[in-house]
Order: sequence, then C-alpha cells, then structure tokens
Amino acid sequence: MNMQRKVLEEILDNILRNLKKAGFVVENINYPENKRSIDIIGLYNNSHIMIKVTIDATHVSDIEVSDLKKASQAYNASSIVVSRKYRKKEIDPEVVYRRKGINVVNEELLEKYIIKNEKPLIYEAQGNFLVRINPQKFREKRLELGLSLGELADKIGVTRKAIYNYEHGKISVTVNTAVKIAEIMGMDVFEPVDLFKPEKIEIKEEFSPRNKIEELLYRACNLKGLKLYKLLRTPIDYVLKGARNTVSVINYRKDPEKIRVKIEEATRIARITGSKEMIIRGLDDVKEIKKYLEETLF
Repeated sequence: MNMQRKVLEEILDNILRNLKKAGFVVENINYPENKRSIDIIGLYNNSHIMIKVTIDATHVSDIEVSDLKKASQAYNASSIVVSRKYRKKEIDPEVVYRRKGINVVNEELLEKYIIKNEKPLIYEAQGNFLVRINPQKFREKRLELGLSLGELADKIGVTRKAIYNYEHGKISVTVNTAVKIAEIMGMDVFEPVDLFKPEKIEIKEEFSPRNKIEELLYRACNLKGLKLYKLLRTPIDYVLKGARNTVSVINYRKDPEKIRVKIEEATRIARITGSKEMIIRGLDDVKEIKKYLEETLF
C-alpha cells in the first residue's frame, strides 16, 4: 500500500468512526475504484450528507465537484470535501474553505462539528477570511446597547452604510472587523457555518441526452415533471427526482465482476437515501422505468 492510499484510509476511518459515534447511519462507497466522487454517505434525523475524501482538495476534479453538486440536489443532501490540504497548504482547523461551491474542511474541524457541536465561524472566499453576521441578532444587540447606526459604526471603525448592510444580511465581515464587533456586541451576533444544512447549489449544465436510453429517460421525466441528473463517477448513473420520490438508476456493464460491485455500492446509496433502485440492461428496462413512473406518485 503506498503512502497516499494509507493516508486516505486513515482519514476515511476517522470520519466513519466519528459519524457513527455521533449517531449517523453511514456507508463507505468503493465504486468506482479510482477517482470516485462520493466516498461516504450518511443519514441522521432524515438529513443526508455526502463526503468526498482527499489529501489535497485542489485535486478534486470538475467532474467530481459536478457529481457532488448534482447528487446533493437529487437527494436533498449536504455535500462536503474533507481534506488535509488545499492549494498545497495545510487546512486551518478553524476555517471552512470553498471549492467551486462545495465546503472543504479538514477532519479535525469535522470531528468538532459532529461530536462537540462546535460550528465554525470563519470561512474563506477568494483568499479572504470572513465571518457572517446574523442580521436579526445584530440589530437586536445594537438596539439593546442603545446605539444608533452611526454611533456603532464609529465604535467599530466602519461606515454607517456598512452597519446598515450588516443588519440586512448583505455582506460578511473580515476576521479583524469581527474581532472588533465581538468586543462590543459579543459572539452571539455571528452566524456559524452549518456544514450539514443543504445549500442552494447552482448547476449550470443542462441534461442533454447522448443515446437512445438517455433520450427515453429524458422524455419519461419530462412527462412526469421530474428532474433528471446524470452522475459520472458514482455507482448511480442517473437520478430521477420528484417532490415525493426519487429513483436511482444503474446502467448495466458487461463485466460481471464490476457490475456486481457497482450494484452492491449503488444499493448502499439507495438504502441511505431511501430511493428506488432500478437497473437498465437495455431498452426494455427503460420501458419498465417509464411504467413505474406512470404508476407512482411523484
């Protein structure tokens, strides 16, 4: 076993152990063998989480990021990357980083979050370290202190307009400004980063059918008003999502050993997400999926 594989397995073991300790039902996903988009999927109190594990988050590919985003939307899950480095530097255990819209943390921060319920305050954006303001609590504290917008601005060393923006949730503050605010107003006026709260993630690419099977799936989903997601590096190939139900579709592969492993791993995802698992071996199976969609309330 090479050193990189050993480190990855160490990180995986730590995450799995802590998630189980916190009460999560978890599955370790092992398909495809290399360059997969999802390593861990978990469930706790009807909330789903999907985790990609790596040593340096810089090396998480655009395809893997896209899969994480689409899987998050398809299964109403939160998605994070757990890594020890980002941009070749050690990840600060107090900071949440972002990789093309996905939260990136190290295992120490994740452990504190799930075991001790310590939610991080600082996040990194375009090289800046920022803290979010809770607009309502900020305004309530200002009024409690009997300060006008201008008076509070003078004490913090910002403009009156900045205070107005804080109270309307329009901007975050730098760590230096956050320290000044905390000295005057306390820590309760800040909004922690909730790693397990699904965020609205922008997905730019539209589904475009590339073969007969995809064309039939696309038409079937349109007829039922369902969303169709295509995943590239997970055991699930397509997800058909409605308001009430979700279908996880596996595209059959000829290699008997690989398809066996793929179906086993896909079943783990379907079980955790509570989705219906269906397999496509040919066009007849697509017709069966269409029939299921017609008979099921979505």
